[in-house]
Amino acid sequence: MRASIIIPSWNARERLYLNLVALNNQDYQGDDVEIIVVDNGSNDRTMDMLNDFKARFPMRVIRLEENRGIARGRNQGILEAQGDILIFHDSDMIASRDFVSKHIQAHEKEDGLVVCGLFWKRIYSYFYKRFSLEQMARFERITGNVREPGNPPQDRTPLISEADVLDESYMKYSFDLDLPFIVDLKQVLKKYGSSLEGYNLPWRFFITNNLSAPRDRVLGVGMFDEGIVRYGYEDYDLGIRLFKDGCRFVMAEDIMSCHQEHPANFTWVDVVENVTYICEKYNHIYFLDMQMVCLQEALKTDSGRINLVAGDINRLLPEKESHQILRVFLELLNIIRKSRYKPYKGPSPETILGVADNIPLIIRQTREWIDAGKAIHFVGMLRDLLKMALNIELGPRIGLNI
Repeated sequence: MRASIIIPSWNARERLYLNLVALNNQDYQGDDVEIIVVDNGSNDRTMDMLNDFKARFPMRVIRLEENRGIARGRNQGILEAQGDILIFHDSDMIASRDFVSKHIQAHEKEDGLVVCGLFWKRIYSYFYKRFSLEQMARFERITGNVREPGNPPQDRTPLISEADVLDESYMKYSFDLDLPFIVDLKQVLKKYGSSLEGYNLPWRFFITNNLSAPRDRVLGVGMFDEGIVRYGYEDYDLGIRLFKDGCRFVMAEDIMSCHQEHPANFTWVDVVENVTYICEKYNHIYFLDMQMVCLQEALKTDSGRINLVAGDINRLLPEKESHQILRVFLELLNIIRKSRYKPYKGPSPETILGVADNIPLIIRQTREWIDAGKAIHFVGMLRDLLKMALNIELGPRIGLNI
């Protein structure tokens, strides 16, 4: 089975070098692997390093003079790829020796599989003066290296060596990133296992620093959305389309790749702009799961509840008589998003009247669902959205106490 490793890179020359060293160290013995590096408008002499690097696998380099987003960079690699499977691997990663072989083996067992490798391992491979306060505090905690005032390390000081990469001793310096979404995904794994069987939101594991998917399926759903130019969410966007297209997702914790910490290249504005873009793109009842995941913080709820609501929605979607209530649910999500992420004077009178006109239908239908023990989680969320978006209290009217 042929495999193409897609590596977009932007001003990451020293980290990309360690990435390529690790790929030279793979235990895979086949001759059907290629590396495609997309230099996404770097100005740090990345091309000089790539021109001098002696890669073990055939390596092609695509130079884009202008960085118009990582989605475009990855797509250029996909279009050039000749592999049956695409292994997405960011420039900042250091792959374990069995990284390539395990990705390929997983796809040999089943067609239409999306293999999500372990993506939360981190390492300080270089010291950067532009680390955030949080990164600096973690650096000092992890390394025990408390900097003396007036005597900081030089920028881009190496903290691990090429030899550390080759013998994999760098792993003793690695740590798990403990962001809330990662803690949450670990809990999902404990509950649903690596097969994610029964989990309604497996595309949340679609993190493109360590992931593989069939090339024909990626092409079939339109590749990455190049309209997503700012940092983040281009992976979720492709992941949910692959999921809706029928791909099965698995989490392979034994496929290891370690992310090299570096100064953040995103801002809160990126998050706001991309959430807005995604929600407006998927403004349809078929994608209510994406809407809820993107708005989790604004909804003041947890992902476990969103998963249960998504399960109810999946069971309601085949019933056309449920679609009007689902559309009201979507309208309420739109109101909440706009009130949080954009200057907003509140819903228009037409929007309010549109929801109000559906209140009798909502009361009648949700009572029937509750009496039948059906869509309980969805009804509870609908009740909360009505209260949150329009201050409409329906709990007592529909007999729901959860």
